[in-house]
This record gives sequence, structure tokens and C-alpha cells, in this order.
Amino acid sequence: MAPRAVLPLAIAAGVGAQLQIPWSTDFDNTIFGPDGPWQAVLVKLDGTETNQIPLWPGGSSVSEIPTVEDGGVYSVSDSAVKTGRSRSASDSWSSTLFTEASWSGDEYWDTMELEPRLGSSHEIKIKANFVAATNWTSGAPLNETNYKPSVGILGLGPRSERSDNTTVPSILEQLKASGEIDRNGFSVHMGSAALDLAGSFVLGGYEQNRAIGQVGTYRLTDNFPMMCLRDVIMDVEIDNSTIYPENTEIRQQYAQYAGGAPGSVVVTPNPASPYVYLPPGFCEGIATNLRMVLHEATGLYLWGSDPQAETFVKSSAYLGFVLSDQSATNFTIKVPFNLLNLTLEPPLVEKSVNYFPCKSTDSVYGFWQLGRAFLQAAFLAVDYDREVFYLAQAPGPGMEQSVMKKSDNSTITWNAAESFTSTWRNFWEPVSVIRSSETETENTGPSDGGKAGVVVAAVIGAFAGLWFWRRRRKSKKDPNAPSAAVDKALIWFSKKRGGSKRTKVSGQTSLMEANGDQMDHRIEQKMSTADNATELDGRTPISELDSPTLPAEVGAPLP
Repeated sequence: MAPRAVLPLAIAAGVGAQLQIPWSTDFDNTIFGPDGPWQAVLVKLDGTETNQIPLWPGGSSVSEIPTVEDGGVYSVSDSAVKTGRSRSASDSWSSTLFTEASWSGDEYWDTMELEPRLGSSHEIKIKANFVAATNWTSGAPLNETNYKPSVGILGLGPRSERSDNTTVPSILEQLKASGEIDRNGFSVHMGSAALDLAGSFVLGGYEQNRAIGQVGTYRLTDNFPMMCLRDVIMDVEIDNSTIYPENTEIRQQYAQYAGGAPGSVVVTPNPASPYVYLPPGFCEGIATNLRMVLHEATGLYLWGSDPQAETFVKSSAYLGFVLSDQSATNFTIKVPFNLLNLTLEPPLVEKSVNYFPCKSTDSVYGFWQLGRAFLQAAFLAVDYDREVFYLAQAPGPGMEQSVMKKSDNSTITWNAAESFTSTWRNFWEPVSVIRSSETETENTGPSDGGKAGVVVAAVIGAFAGLWFWRRRRKSKKDPNAPSAAVDKALIWFSKKRGGSKRTKVSGQTSLMEANGDQMDHRIEQKMSTADNATELDGRTPISELDSPTLPAEVGAPLP
């Protein structure tokens, strides 16, 4: 990949009111694995001399910085002030629940230096709270290797437990107070290191060219971003096929509690998590019908090495994530399959292999995560002043000129929806012939919606067969039988509130059970405050939920 030249960009409305932060690929093409390639944002801390620290941007209330002893580049300096706290699994956006891995260490605050991306010599110094990670704990297969990640988390969220004696205000609060930004918020589009699609990370604003078409608006619940996933589709140009599995009771209850329509699944965006984490049935359906192979050790699916798989990945086929915003309006984020063709490297595997970054997770918490793999194709903006966040389609590698915008009380300004196709057109390979196992069909030409498209007729039939097979299975099940997920969720909530003494579901162990009180009461707080989202908007109220009480039986509303 050729080095990127960071040139002055066309900037409109508010120079100095936003800060663009550089990425690891801007100058020396540094990328990160072993499940990428990923690009990370860069900051400096006292104790790193000239080295910049790579971090995933996110909404955690505290940063996590891996130390030299634990695979990072940071050494605790003499200027660092110890807060007196030791912390573990501190990402308040809950990445550790899905990655099954976490850092632990002592908490400090010290000077952090931000160097704007646009070639300015102006360097900004603030105080930042962080955990100096000296211990990395992970699940299989990483726990059997010497691998330690070198990328930490840049926490931009508000400090809920701030004390004047031991901690400092959040990074965004300090920047706003000093006039460097005029909004307590940030925006991020992860981009793609593999396709030379530069990432975007802006404090106090956003790049207009990173938001395409309709922008979904959502409320932050206790500074936690939740939204409702209505469906997942695979666009095959002439039709689309749903791969939405049947809903379990725990998913239905949590979706209702978060203000979603029946059948929705609650998901949260988080750049600190690598994959798309979905309930059982989603990833399996896609992988089975695209003839992928499960890698047992990681729980991830590997792409085939045959020419058909390569042709499919390079085509205009995509996964569409149908989401509903706070006005109950559905919109779709399209993630092209060539963004979902990443690389697993040692020590995760013996030799490098292409994989599909979708992981089935039987979450006991009732919500799932859309991580970096999803945010390669999605624009995320968070506004803590208004307590809202935004999600929109992001462009492809052929994106239009950057125009900087400040965040204000108005909605996000976006580029035309039609520009999505134009930003990908030169990176899709046309396919004129479609082959299945027994038939051959000619493509008469691309449609208006995807002129470099591919029609995979065999996949349509396979998805349809899978859907009807699931419906037949569902009809044979006892509709009153509780799922293991419901059982586990009730055990956890009861235990946290001093109820049942049961601690495990037979034959199953979750990260929550293994870590015990390390997962503190953050999730409980999020659920207890989720009634802030009981109305989709002022015009379309939904039914009120019961008051926060422990559910007495399966089927009762979650607290």
C-alpha cells in the first residue's frame, strides 16, 4: 500500500472548532492484526518520548493504554499521577463482554498530546485518565499464545465518578473548555486499511463526505449507544434475501425495553470490538450458504479459496443491516463483502487465511455489538451535549472531497445517497455469468442500483431454503420453553440483586460468570435507565414499560 500524503483539505464552517486526529496509516502505513488489517488513531503520552500510541476511538469513560510490559509502547512516567484505583475491563461501551478479553492495571492521569491531522504545528495538551495496562487476560485461543495487543482504547466519554482530588474531566470537556472544540462530541469512520480507505476521526465535528444518505438519530442512554436491528439482508441486485433468525425471548424483552419494535435485536456500535457480534443464526446462515468453513478455535468462518468465492467478494454484493432510528424509520447500512474479507494471522492461526468477521454470541445481556468490521462502512457521531448519537452509511474508497462541519443543534449534513455507488464503482468487478452447481444464467446487465453488480442466484435459493427450514423447526418447538439465554439472564439479574443463589446454567459458562464482580453494575445501570428511550419520538409513543423490578418468571419485562 502506497504511503498517504496528508494534504490540506477543503474545510468549511468553523476552522479551529474541530480537531482531526491522525491515523497510523497516514504517514508510515502502520497496520494492526492479527485479525485485520486495521488502522488506529494516534496520540502521545508523557513517557512515550517520540512514539505515538495507537488507540481505538470510543465512548469509554477511561482510556486503556497497554504498557511496554504488556505489548505496548507506553512506560509510566514520573509525571503520571496515580488515582489509587486498580481497574479491569474498564471499557464502559462493553467491548470486553464480546471480545472475552480485557486489560487490568492501575489508573493514572497524565498529559496527553493531540497533534491535529491537517499539517498544523499546533499541538494540544490535555490531562487524560487512563488505565496503564500491565496484565492482559483473554479467552481461547489467545490465552494459549504469547500474543498481547499493542492497540489500546481512547476513552472520550464523560467521567461519571470524577473526583477533584484523583481524576480529571473528560478529554472532550477539557477541549471544549479551552476553546479547541465547541461541541462535546466526536465522529468516527474506521475506513479500510486493506483498500486504502482513510479513516476519519474528528473531535467536536465531522466530515460531511463520511455520511451518505439518511442519517439515523438515537438517544444515548447513560452515555451508552443502543439501536434496534430490524433485519439483515444480502443484496443480490435482482432481489434480496433476509437472513434474520427467529427471535428468542431475551432478545424480544430487551428490544422492547429499549424502545424497539417486536422482533428487533438491540445492538451497540463500538470501534473497540473487532467483529460483528450477532445472535446465533445470523453468521451461520451467511457462512453456510457461502460455503465458508468454521475455524473452531476462534469461532470465526473462513472464506473458501475457490475462484467463485473470490469473484463473489470482489463483486458489488453486500450485507445490509436494517436499523430503525428514534423516529421508527428504517434505513439500511450496506457493508460490501470486500470489507468483510479480512485476514487472520498467527498466532490465531498457523498461517494467514481470509475470514469473515461475523461471530455468533449467545449474549446473556440482551444486546449485541457492531464493531470495527461494521464501522468500515458506517459513520458514527456522538453528541454528549445533546445526549444523542448518529449513524449513517459511509463511503467507499472513491469518496468525495472532505468538507469539515462543526457539530451543533441541527442534524448531520450528508452527501446524496446515490454517491455510495459512485464511491465503490471502480472497486467492484463486473460479473457477466452466474454459475450454480447445475445451471448457468446470463446477466443481461447491471441495474440502476448497482451497475457493477453480481447476481448470485444459487445464494437466493439457499437462503430461501434456510429460512423455510427454520420456520419448520420453529413450528415444532414448544413455544413456552424458555431458552438458555433467558435462564442465564434471570440468574444474573437475580444474583446481582440478592435473589437466587443459582450461579450457572447446566453445561454453560459465560464471561460474566467467570469475571464475577469485575463486570460491576454498569450493565444493570444501563438497563435501569433505559426507560429514557421508551418513546421513539414525540409523535409516536410506544407502550410504557413496567417499573424496574426483578422479573418473577420467564416472559416478564426486564427491569
